[in-house]
Amino acid sequence: MLWYTLRVGKGQGKGKSWSIEYRLPSIEEIEDDPSFIDDLLEYADSPEGLLYSEVSDTVSDVLERADVDAKERQIIWKDGQRLSIAASAQRIQAEHLGYPLDLIEERVIEWLEGEFAPPTYTRDQLDELDRLTELWVEHHRRQAEAAKKRPRTRHS
Repeated sequence: MLWYTLRVGKGQGKGKSWSIEYRLPSIEEIEDDPSFIDDLLEYADSPEGLLYSEVSDTVSDVLERADVDAKERQIIWKDGQRLSIAASAQRIQAEHLGYPLDLIEERVIEWLEGEFAPPTYTRDQLDELDRLTELWVEHHRRQAEAAKKRPRTRHS
């Protein structure tokens, strides 16, 4: 069971900004709050929960056919195109215009961190992939945060 919070706020530019935090609830939290399951089901049936689920499924399906070059920090698409996290999210949004870019980007990151694991990799290769992916995601988030802080011009 995954415990997550989806925050929607005013974004810069055209849309809203999305923030998702994940953690597993402790047994004590579940036992102490019997409404936990009800709250989880209520969220899953909410417009935000349904959107998250739809975006999550779409991103997973699209990236299922992709590969990763973690050293070069690129997602390698089936057509051979090598894209960053942000560019991959933009590519997905171009085909799914109703999905918020921030939410797509977070799902791309989740895919990198938790779903991409080639079955032929050894334990050592998977550990190296995890290490490189963690650095990649940290770098991506720092760049995204710096971009938000830069003053916007009429051309940006």
